[in-house]
Order: sequence, then C-alpha cells, then structure tokens
Amino acid sequence: MATRTEEGETGVTEYLEQAVEDLNEARHRAGDEVRASIDSAIGRAREALDDLRVDAKERADRLRTRAEDRTSEWQQTLEGATEDARRELGVRAVRAQRTKDALDALADEIKRHKKEIAD
Repeated sequence: MATRTEEGETGVTEYLEQAVEDLNEARHRAGDEVRASIDSAIGRAREALDDLRVDAKERADRLRTRAEDRTSEWQQTLEGATEDARRELGVRAVRAQRTKDALDALADEIKRHKKEIAD
C-alpha cells in the first residue's frame, strides 16, 4: 500500500516524465534557437526526476532502519517482561488479527515454538 507521500511522488514523477516527453516532441519540431532552450529544460527536468527518485529511496531507507530499531527495542522489552505480561500481549495480538491468514500464521508460529520448547 503506497503512502500519501509515495503517491504524491509517483504523480510528480509521472508529470515530470510526461513533461520531458512533451519537450522532446516539441524539440523535434522546433528551430535551432528553440531547441537549445528545450534541451536545457529537458536537462533540468531530468535532474529533478533523479533528485526525486534519490530522495524517495533515502526516505524509504530511513523508515526501514527506524522500523528495524523499533522492532529491536520491542523485542528487548518483551524479553524483560513477566510471563503474565507476555501472555496478555499474545492474547491481544491474536484478537487484533482481521484475517484467517494472519491467524493461521500465528498458529503456525505457536506450533513451531511449542515444539522448540518441548525439545
């Protein structure tokens, strides 16, 4: 699912790509003097597209790193929690699921972990 920012960036990217195509088409029909101006505009539009793509990748990388850090913090907190607190959190996690697939994934993980504990 794309975020509002990603959707906005996709729209801007598509807009800039279409602008470059339009400029290329106009360039082929224009005289030499106009061609130079169009070439310059195409170059600036391509630079803007490149900047937009790099910025989006950097933001995605930062978000991924932040999510990984949060997950690690939660894991450490859970490891220090009491058995009762972990059990209650597990029950709430099960109740929070909205699909059969999600519940099946939890059930599979519970079975796998039970087997590890029993061995």
